[in-house]
Amino acid sequence: MNIKNVNLREILNFRELEKLFKNYSKTSGLDVSLYDLSGSEQLSVRGERSLCETMRGSCVCREKIEQSGRKADELKSSYIYETPCGLVMCIAAVRIDGQAVAYITTGPVVLWEKDEYFYAEMRDRCLSMGVSVDQGAIDSVRQVDCEVMTSISEMLRVLVEYMAGEERKYLEQRLEISRMNLERLRIQREMQLKESQPCYNKYPTELEKELIAYVQLGDKTGARGIINRFLNEIFSYASGDLEIIKAKLYEFSAFLSRSAVEAGAPTSALTDIVKKSSRLLLDNIDFQDLCASTIEIMENFIAAVYESRSKRVSSAHLAAAIRYINANYSDNLDLESLAQNVFVSSCYLSHLFRNEMGTTFSDYLTRVRLEAAKKLLMEGSSVDKTAEEVGYNDGNYFIKIFKKYVGVTPAKYRKSLMQN
Repeated sequence: MNIKNVNLREILNFRELEKLFKNYSKTSGLDVSLYDLSGSEQLSVRGERSLCETMRGSCVCREKIEQSGRKADELKSSYIYETPCGLVMCIAAVRIDGQAVAYITTGPVVLWEKDEYFYAEMRDRCLSMGVSVDQGAIDSVRQVDCEVMTSISEMLRVLVEYMAGEERKYLEQRLEISRMNLERLRIQREMQLKESQPCYNKYPTELEKELIAYVQLGDKTGARGIINRFLNEIFSYASGDLEIIKAKLYEFSAFLSRSAVEAGAPTSALTDIVKKSSRLLLDNIDFQDLCASTIEIMENFIAAVYESRSKRVSSAHLAAAIRYINANYSDNLDLESLAQNVFVSSCYLSHLFRNEMGTTFSDYLTRVRLEAAKKLLMEGSSVDKTAEEVGYNDGNYFIKIFKKYVGVTPAKYRKSLMQN
């Protein structure tokens, strides 16, 4: 993902950053600021008589920050540079997934004694930039030696590296929430298309064995897909009512815990899930925090079951069958040909699907094909082309199956999504 041009407030936790900056500034006695890649200030913590606050918004300073930031990014380390007014600053690039997303500066300091010549030169340089500074602002600048400045540079590097690690977690969480919201909107539109919307009163039990099977097989992507289907049912049913969402998510977390125990996970491994579940019912939790907590619970559940999953041969055969279907669903697949490709009998493979997935081979294949069909229709593919792409040679049969499982015809589904 290219995150260079994304609004920094969408990928960085400014509330936590401000706390971190305040502690850094209090400990070091220096200003600390966050800039975007163009050198525009986004967040600062400065002293009362800060010279940088006086110079704030200067085009010359902005250009110097942008230039020095690029150099720090190139060096992949903190970089000490001279400011336009003759002081010394340190800058480092905040990198997430190998990309610079922002710059952090600290300072300013002076590396030599502040004599009369220094004060005169400072005033002249600032005036040349169109800024008049008073004696107090100049006096506020700390004098340090080269060894101290090197330590400051190292302290900034440590701060930035810590922040980047924490912000990566925050970014991944925000991206997951965004994906959940997009999928929720898609499901809501899909449910509005159905001729009759069933009342939601319990979790779809036919998905339980499929969820456990995915986790036991080590297919975390498949497991997350099933979990997201549960979540989408919750969000769609609640219609934005936060109290209903909280209650249903708490119920969902209980289901996860029960499923994990049934899958063989030790009870001790579920303690964290239970603790996090209780947070879902807090009065002061908002929608974003609710999603974030649910994601944590989901990941804890997957980890608990995945780490304790059995190594049965039958699971290996089923895993091979699932992988083959997902890679070849558009082919003319039947149970016999699939069994031959995974080296088991068709009877045994049918038994595995029923006992470990809680479904039949044909039903699983149909659902894989229809999920692929939905994506193609959302991208604007025609009904006939979609049918062919997902393995249906008979267009009328595809329409019939699609309406049976989704609730509307492919054409109506496509038309509605294209209008949104």
